This record gives sequence, structure tokens and C-alpha cells, in this order.
Amino acid sequence: MFTLFRRTPPKIDGLQKRADDFFLVVDEILEKHNIPPDFRYIPLAESGLNPKAISPKGAGGYWQLIPGTARDLGLRVNGKTDERFNTRKATEAACRYLRQLYNQFGSWSLVAAAYNVGPGYIKNQLRRQSQANYYSMRLPRETQYYLYRVLVYKEMLSRPNDYSSFLVKA
Repeated sequence: MFTLFRRTPPKIDGLQKRADDFFLVVDEILEKHNIPPDFRYIPLAESGLNPKAISPKGAGGYWQLIPGTARDLGLRVNGKTDERFNTRKATEAACRYLRQLYNQFGSWSLVAAAYNVGPGYIKNQLRRQSQANYYSMRLPRETQYYLYRVLVYKEMLSRPNDYSSFLVKA
């Protein structure tokens, strides 16, 4: 199961504390936007809950929004201000984006895939493969395992004692 992580498995103690604090803010926003509660784990797969995370492609914050997408979603991203690093504002923006993706694809699994690889790629693959099932689609390796990685975080944080022998203590 832990082979789904790109690097070594996360340190569970520090991650659990950061997740508990993060979920206090995020859960109410997900509920307000009618986003399934399991989407609370996407930022763990995206940023490891590092609030200052920036990807090599410029995606930033917990939700790893790229600057253009963040601006399209109403966040300020410029030389002085970057709202991708504001937990509430970025979560509101991410929820708007997740809702747009759901309206486009009609499947929460495809929403997760599109969040990872981009909606254009998923739309093209749906056309090419005549397949509307995430679990049956041929996708890039990272996207193929993305939803499973999110669910591993859910499982790990829901039952940390069951996995303690696999995880590094902080």
C-alpha cells in the first residue's frame, strides 16, 4: 500500500496534528459546497499539508493551485499577495474548482483525476478511450494511482495504530 507514495511514507505524528488542525477549517467549507468529505485528503496527496509547498511547475499552497487557475477562481496571485497560501480562501477556490469539474464530468473519481492531471487531458482521454470509468481508463502513472494515494491517506489517518509499524514517527 505504501508504494503509492512518491517518496518515503510520511511521518504520521506530525501529519496527524497538521491534518486535525487543517480539517477544522476545511470540513465546513467542503460541506458548504457539497463536496464529498473524502476530498479533505486531496491536500495531503498534493502538498503533504505543507502550507508553503510550491511545485516545480509553480503550483502552490495546500491545494497546489497553479497561478492561472487560482486567478480564474478569484484568488489574488501577484508579487505582493498570494492567496493560494490562505487556507480558507484557497479551500473556497478549490471547492469552486471541484464543483466545476463535477459539473463537467459527473463523477467524483474523474474529478479527482482531472484535479491531478487537468480537465483537458481527462476530456481528451474520455473521447479517445470511449471510457468514462476512472478505474478502467489508461492514464499517466501518477494519475492512475492518485485516487488510491488519497485513499491511503484517509485510511492511514483514520486508523494510525493499524499502520504504525509501516510509518515513521516524527
